[in-house]
Amino acid sequence: MTDTLLFDHFDPADERRREALMTLSNGVLSLRASAPERADGPGYPGLYLAGWYDSAERQVNGSRCHIGALVNLPAPLGLSLSLDRQQWLEPAYTHYRQCYDAERCEVRRRFGVTLGEHALDIEETRLVSYADPRLVVLRWAVTCPQPPSQLWLRSTLQASGNTLIERNLAYEGQRLAIDQHCCSEHGHSAIQAHLAGGARVVMACHTSLNTPVAWHGPAAQREGQCPWPAGGVLVIEKRILVEADDRAAHALAAAIPGEPFEQLRAAHYGAWRQPWQAARVRLTGASLQRPLDFALAHVLQTVTPLSLGRDLGFPARGWQEGYMGQIFWDELFAFPFLASHFPERARNLLAYRYRRLGAARARARAAGFKGALYPWRSTTGGEEQTPPWLYYPLSGHWVEDATWLQRHIGAAIAYDAWLLYLATGDQALLTGMAGEIILEVARCWASMARFDASRGRYVIEQVIGPDEYHSRYPGAEEPGVNNNAYTNLMAAWTLCRALQLLQQLPAAAAAELCGRLALEAAELALWEQVSRQLYLPYDEPDVLGQFEGFDQLQTPPPQWLQKQRPRLDWMLEAQGDSTDRYQLTKQPDVLTLLHLLPPHEIRELLAHLGYPPPSDGGRRAVQYHLARITHESSLSYAVCAGAMAHIDLARSWWFFGHCLGTDIDAGSDSGTVEGVHLAAMAGTLDVLQRHYLGLRPALDGLHLYPAVPAELGEVMLRLQYRGQWLEVRWRSGELRVQLAPGSTGEVMLVHRAGRDLLVPGATWRGLYP
Repeated sequence: MTDTLLFDHFDPADERRREALMTLSNGVLSLRASAPERADGPGYPGLYLAGWYDSAERQVNGSRCHIGALVNLPAPLGLSLSLDRQQWLEPAYTHYRQCYDAERCEVRRRFGVTLGEHALDIEETRLVSYADPRLVVLRWAVTCPQPPSQLWLRSTLQASGNTLIERNLAYEGQRLAIDQHCCSEHGHSAIQAHLAGGARVVMACHTSLNTPVAWHGPAAQREGQCPWPAGGVLVIEKRILVEADDRAAHALAAAIPGEPFEQLRAAHYGAWRQPWQAARVRLTGASLQRPLDFALAHVLQTVTPLSLGRDLGFPARGWQEGYMGQIFWDELFAFPFLASHFPERARNLLAYRYRRLGAARARARAAGFKGALYPWRSTTGGEEQTPPWLYYPLSGHWVEDATWLQRHIGAAIAYDAWLLYLATGDQALLTGMAGEIILEVARCWASMARFDASRGRYVIEQVIGPDEYHSRYPGAEEPGVNNNAYTNLMAAWTLCRALQLLQQLPAAAAAELCGRLALEAAELALWEQVSRQLYLPYDEPDVLGQFEGFDQLQTPPPQWLQKQRPRLDWMLEAQGDSTDRYQLTKQPDVLTLLHLLPPHEIRELLAHLGYPPPSDGGRRAVQYHLARITHESSLSYAVCAGAMAHIDLARSWWFFGHCLGTDIDAGSDSGTVEGVHLAAMAGTLDVLQRHYLGLRPALDGLHLYPAVPAELGEVMLRLQYRGQWLEVRWRSGELRVQLAPGSTGEVMLVHRAGRDLLVPGATWRGLYP
């Protein structure tokens, strides 16, 4: 078994970050890696049910708000040992080793503690079952050279609240109210609880030993006395089931599986192994393999087969308290990889957006637009979930949060819908949810754009781009900036795809779809016009600006681009200043375009808009924006790695390495404490596959346009294109593609030398010296 991530000592200052790094999930339940024996810290027990949000009213900075937040469930893992029931285990570790095993999707620890005069060695294994969406299992195997004749075991099931993130406490706090505790003499404990809105959750726990034990005490804290087993190893197991329903607590307790631990473990591993092997990218160097495995495991354990059929999006920090467990645009960075390996999982994410299409239409109407206007932050319904205020910890001030103006999320959802169609070729997507989403988002862009007669072009005003450092012009009363380059270009892209979508369909199917959405020829003609006449802000010749007026902002001191300072927006606000006033970006909006779209598509889009392509291939624009990035967004390095792949491979590789270390190399007080950065993890997989190996699905086939850094070495991976699995290998300047054994279809490959039809049994080879 492999140790994908290993810590060989205990560090209380870093414990909460490690708990997040080693979080286990099956796409339904998510469990932080808190230590069962440390009831009083420094860790933070967290157990979450995917998509189970509370939106009870809160008073924040004098405002009433109902902001959805993922609920921290009662902590189920607590264990402790005692000789006399007076002095319980006080962890002062004599040795300590903790590892995350991505190959098996489990966490193991081995640690030593002293109980009286007895030295105990404890081997711990935990898993969140990939085979059973309700099940968490914890196992201790305790050995002792000179064991005590008897000892006491304490097992706890303790209510908790949402208190991980101090600056969010006004929005968070206690969310669950306990209705019922119950327990049995056989080691079962259960809790039934509810939210203010009435939703209920039931948690049942069974603690068992390989030696007789008599239990005492209430459900929340059971204590039992047991003899040391003759075999020399004391085995303690906790099995937890969680369901969000009205089932009685004792009924769920009766459903706890009784199979041996190894059987439960084998079922979990058996369910995990197939997707793991199908999606794993194999590299020659362990220095790259382990962080890439770590990234893949977290993506695969967040969006799973157990997620299918459930109303779940792609959480920015996994199913944890980071960003309140809400859904932003982060699936944009996961979709390319998911669609090319597990299209059914990508389809389930798109269905989350489709179920909220009605609410997005209502939001558009309320804002004075047509079509569908998706919210920047989502939870259970389709309403905007951006908090009205942000707390700035350096000053202690509450500041208005205007990031709900990130209208660009509609283009991201349309991008995902189109990409899923390209990867699968499933025309039912175009006549169904993907087509409806793309057309309704395009309709919104066309109605949002205003014709500016002085320019002879359409403009999009009062928005915020992905770079959240600029929420308004200096001194402006109203939030928003005008003609954000990313927003305008992706609006044009969406309008083009909407029109192309209708052309792609048979005439009868296109007419039926237009009829269903009440789309008439005059509206489609307007889309064509807007798609050709959207305004783009240029700061210099060949340099597409961040937004209109960005070049008029102040030049920042060079030291602000260094990391030896507090977070820049917090630091400036505490000084009475603002990032709005400076030519600085948290993440590069313009370079995000180069990350998402291939170079030829950027050129075609600019030509469609009547703008000349950059005379130097975009290098001047890239340098301009790189000189103004603080990289304080976890997405920034992934975006830069992708954007630079066809411009400057050496710099792209540097960004790629930093992206791999986003969480693993983060500080103990970093944002990783709140949950891992899933989009950055998925972004590394995407950069390697879509940019470095150049594998992109398109209408005319699978495109192969590699740009491979020399440092990458040999690469082997599998991917799907339109129902066929392909095996891809890069080695010493040669790209080799063949259909996997058992394939029945053909795949058209499009490359720099032309086109080749790949048939079962054949291998395509391309040399890239």
